[in-house]
Amino acid sequence: MGVLDWIKGTGRKPVAAKGGGSSGGGARYEFTAGLIFINGRDFVGSYSRSPNGRFVLAWRDANDAGTRGGARANGHGRYILIDGDAIVAEGRAERPNDGKVADTGVFILNDWLFFSERLEGVFRAFQRDGAPILSRRFEANLYNNGLSEDGRFAACQTCNADSDDGNKLTIFDLEAAAELASVTPESGWAKNYAFPVDHQTIELSYGDDARFAYDLNGTFRDRPRWIGAGLAKGDVYLIQRLMAQAGPTPEPSEQAQWIKGLTVALARGSEDLRLRALAFKLRGTCHDQNGAAEEALADFDAALAIDPKIGVKRRADALRRQRPK
Repeated sequence: MGVLDWIKGTGRKPVAAKGGGSSGGGARYEFTAGLIFINGRDFVGSYSRSPNGRFVLAWRDANDAGTRGGARANGHGRYILIDGDAIVAEGRAERPNDGKVADTGVFILNDWLFFSERLEGVFRAFQRDGAPILSRRFEANLYNNGLSEDGRFAACQTCNADSDDGNKLTIFDLEAAAELASVTPESGWAKNYAFPVDHQTIELSYGDDARFAYDLNGTFRDRPRWIGAGLAKGDVYLIQRLMAQAGPTPEPSEQAQWIKGLTVALARGSEDLRLRALAFKLRGTCHDQNGAAEEALADFDAALAIDPKIGVKRRADALRRQRPK
C-alpha cells in the first residue's frame, strides 16, 4: 500500500462490517495505529469514543483528496458520527480537531479554521443527528476542550492572544445552548476536563492526580487547595504571583509558607538558573520584610551570583551598610 492509499484510507481491508444508517448508510471501518479508516467514504482520520462505547466520532483535518492537511488556505475537513452500526451524522468544517462525543451522541469539535494572519478558532457543538447546538468564534487559537459524559456541559480553552479571548476557559450549557462563563483559569491550562454528576462544577486535570474545581460561573472553588499543592512542590512562579498580590505587608503566616515553598524549590536544584536566581530573590525579599537582614542578604547575594541583573543589588548593598561596625 502506498502513502496516498494510507492518507485516503484506500487499499485496506476493513475488519468490522457495519449495517445501515440514516445519514448515508452503514459504516465499514477499522482502527489502526490511533486512526480510523472508513471504507466507502475514502476517509482516514482521528477519532474518539463516547464513554459508554456506543458512539465513535471521527474527524479529518485535511481535504477529501488527502493532498492538503494541517494549516492551509482551503480544502474543508470532514467529521462523521457513528452510532453502533450506522453513520448518523456527517459534515464539513474548515479544520476540525479535538473531537469529543458524549454517551447521548452530542459531540463537539474545535475548528482551527483556514490559515490567516489572525489568531482565531471556532468551538462547535452538535446534536446526535448533526444539527448545530451552538458555535462560538474566538479571536485566539483553540487549545483543547472537554465534554460531560451526558452531553449537557462542555468547555474549551484558548491559547494566549492579544485580545479579550486570549487564555480563556469558556464553559457552555449545551442543553440551554448558552455560554455560562469565560474566565482566565488561574490554575493554568488543563490537560483534561471532567463534569461531576451534580452539575455544579467543572474539574480541570493536570496529571499526577492533580485536579481542581471551578463552578460553572468560573469561580475557582479549589483555589486554597491549588495554592497548597503549589507551595508543597515549590512552584516559584506561583509564589511570585502570591507575593505580588499580597503587596509590601503580607501576613506573617503567608510569608512563612512562601519561605518554605521557596526552600523546597532551591533544594530541588533546578538546572534553570534564572528560576533559581528568582527563588533566592523572592526568599530574600521575604526575609527582608521580616527584618531578618542577614538571611535576606545571603539570599540576595546568592541571586546576584547567578544573575547580576536580578534587581536586588541596591538592596543588598544597603543591607551590607546596615551591618554593625
